[in-house]
Amino acid sequence: MIRTTGLLALAALFTVPTVHAAEIRGEATFAWAGTGTTYTLGDGHPYFVGAFSGINIFKADAGVLSNSAIECPGYNDVGVGAAGYCTVTASDGDKLFLKWSCEAVAPAPGDLVACDGKTIVTGGTGKFEKATGGNDLASHIRAIGATGTAMGYTELTNYVVTY
Repeated sequence: MIRTTGLLALAALFTVPTVHAAEIRGEATFAWAGTGTTYTLGDGHPYFVGAFSGINIFKADAGVLSNSAIECPGYNDVGVGAAGYCTVTASDGDKLFLKWSCEAVAPAPGDLVACDGKTIVTGGTGKFEKATGGNDLASHIRAIGATGTAMGYTELTNYVVTY
């Protein structure tokens, strides 16, 4: 009996606890306003540099990322493609970092410009420090204000973040 108890105690010392990663899956809409500067290149081609800021609205409960604030500095080579980075701030203050890019596609009715692409999770702070994942995106510019501010939304599908 002593040997069995001793072996069980020894086995318990060498047992590594299983760590279960948390995961967020779903679909969201990033409603944004873009502010920055639009340059008109020599051939009349517009090129925007600035930031797209707004709220991630998930179609189902996404835990701490539900209705999260998001800011994405980047560029839009209008009619060609766009790229940049994002910081998503969760409700508890932890941040998730993303890299995004998309290629221009034919705009849908009501769109001025559209592009399709992907985001890739590059890390974060707190619980998101070692996060991985990403999503597909379809971005739509719906209006441009008198001051050059762009307004639109980005559909995020196949959204997966493991942390």
